[in-house]
Amino acid sequence: MVYFKILGGEIEPAIEMTASELVFDLKRKIKQELEVGVHRQNLWYKGIELDNEKKIGFYALCGDETETVTLVVDPLPSDLKLHVLVKFLGHGSNGYVRVRETDMVSDLHGKVSRYWGIPLNTFTLRRLNVEMVHDHPLHAYYINEASEIQLSVDIQPR
Repeated sequence: MVYFKILGGEIEPAIEMTASELVFDLKRKIKQELEVGVHRQNLWYKGIELDNEKKIGFYALCGDETETVTLVVDPLPSDLKLHVLVKFLGHGSNGYVRVRETDMVSDLHGKVSRYWGIPLNTFTLRRLNVEMVHDHPLHAYYINEASEIQLSVDIQPR
């Protein structure tokens, strides 16, 4: 078995593969984890771009150690707006917000604040259980069409 830690964004999944599987199979598992289309993924290992048609073992990736692979995602057109689903946890209310993948988390935060009428400093946004940082671009969290964002209100002690 080969264990991969996928670097490149704020969300870093760990994926288990066999050396006999193709790089394309690894990309399909990354798609399941991060919701990034296989055609947009470029995987790099020690300065070499991995070829979809090669077996993982071809790159001498066959040990029981965790290997680090860098994921570079081809950007979407800059004028393309995405609809992301914001789920208001514990409130049962969901809504779609339009963003570009190049927008900042702070931009999304402002839109969510206006949509639900919640003060900016009273809630947290998460993508795949990772807290989103205001000064990061949305593409660092692999935002795509219909991506889900979790909204939770921060309880303040009295």
